[in-house]
Amino acid sequence: MEVDVRVLKFGGSILKDREDFGLAADLVAKELEGGVLPLPVVSAMKGVTDRIIDAVEMVLYEDDFDLGFFIEDLLGDYVGALPEGVEATQALRDEFQKLEHVLGYIGSSGELNDSAYAFAVSRGENFSSHVLGEHLRARGVESRLFAGEELLITDENYRDALVNLERTRENVQVKLGSVIEGSVVPIVAGFSGRSESGRISILGRGGSDDTAVCVAYCLGAKSVVKYVDQKGVMTIDPEFLEEVKRSPVNGKLGVLPEPEVIPYLSYVEASELMREERIKVVHYKVLNPLIMGDIRFHVKDVTDPGAHGTMIGPEDGNGNGAWYGRPKAISFQRNLWGIRFLPTQSRTPTEVYARVFEALARVGVDVRYISISGYQISLLMPEDHVGAAMEALGRLEVAVNVSALEGRKGTFSIVGSGMKGVRGFLSRVTSVIARHGVNIEQATQPYSENIIRFSVDDEDLPLAVCAVYAEFFG
Repeated sequence: MEVDVRVLKFGGSILKDREDFGLAADLVAKELEGGVLPLPVVSAMKGVTDRIIDAVEMVLYEDDFDLGFFIEDLLGDYVGALPEGVEATQALRDEFQKLEHVLGYIGSSGELNDSAYAFAVSRGENFSSHVLGEHLRARGVESRLFAGEELLITDENYRDALVNLERTRENVQVKLGSVIEGSVVPIVAGFSGRSESGRISILGRGGSDDTAVCVAYCLGAKSVVKYVDQKGVMTIDPEFLEEVKRSPVNGKLGVLPEPEVIPYLSYVEASELMREERIKVVHYKVLNPLIMGDIRFHVKDVTDPGAHGTMIGPEDGNGNGAWYGRPKAISFQRNLWGIRFLPTQSRTPTEVYARVFEALARVGVDVRYISISGYQISLLMPEDHVGAAMEALGRLEVAVNVSALEGRKGTFSIVGSGMKGVRGFLSRVTSVIARHGVNIEQATQPYSENIIRFSVDDEDLPLAVCAVYAEFFG
């Protein structure tokens, strides 16, 4: 019998206390009642991972750090999140003892290897799985707990590991296959995996999202629902818009439209927004398994689960052309700094590009914006990456000149497949920007036409973003 599996992701921002875990358990139980086997993937309670990271530093460098008090205090938070009248199980206490043991070893030895670090900072997810399991038990739902390292097989980069999907699929199908054939709910602790050499690893930023989509891919599930404390993915950042309304910029624009929930994003559209960190509720790591498995990723408001939210899926889900001639979202990045690279003309562009980007990757430069012409490459990045970038590029034999661009920069992008093939669209956008007195320093538009990206002076960015937003969303 084929089982309809739906992966449910519960992030740390919505797992803060007993009420939150109870709400998550209700959503799991409701799926089960509807004939779907829910597979919840949980993050640590809000703030717990940061507290454990701080504790790692303290046991290494603070002689008076009270490790026992830290463990009891953290345990108290999780016990407080258990159902009313339920005591901590021995299994949960054992998990805390393991954390105490590892932190104690780090402190006494003065050594911190990557695998020990990965084990320590991923325990919060394991603790959450125990708490959710008790809430399900209180509702008469049987569950079984799985640590991330039991299921996911990764490379050897222990602090920011990549999942080996094919090996993980074999492992997941063996470990979860018999469980999902019944009514037992598997609860998976996100964020951690195990390297091929057998050591604990963590998946880095967005790691629990990564866990959820990888497990869905490995089981052939077609749906992942991530519950968040927002309505979904919005047309513009609501906090940014509120800041603008309180600033002098607002007087130049009139009444600004309110943000809207975007009902559907294609994988390509979502990729453009995620890469600019515009979609803060979902990390771009989710995309590979989603695309490979043709999986729909649904972002829903945990306080209003009946609302549609935002779905991310294939291009053909965009519907009847309601977005034709207009973008779906506007994103931006601020506080960037630039470098202009002038290459030798004695090498082909392909040779130059290979050397430039290999050099930047080697020193870990986070390039946020690229503009290439026949004779120069312009790059924008965070300020603290400029020194390493200039040093790396200055050593290249293909470099004629490497110089810093003057002043802080900002970039903003308009995203949406409805812009594709619309004549005069780019002219309309640039006219709006010019009409408000903003100078466009650079502009790029990939062949897909799903995104148009501009670079402007950072001080001009709020006016430029809101002018374009008012033009298309008013």
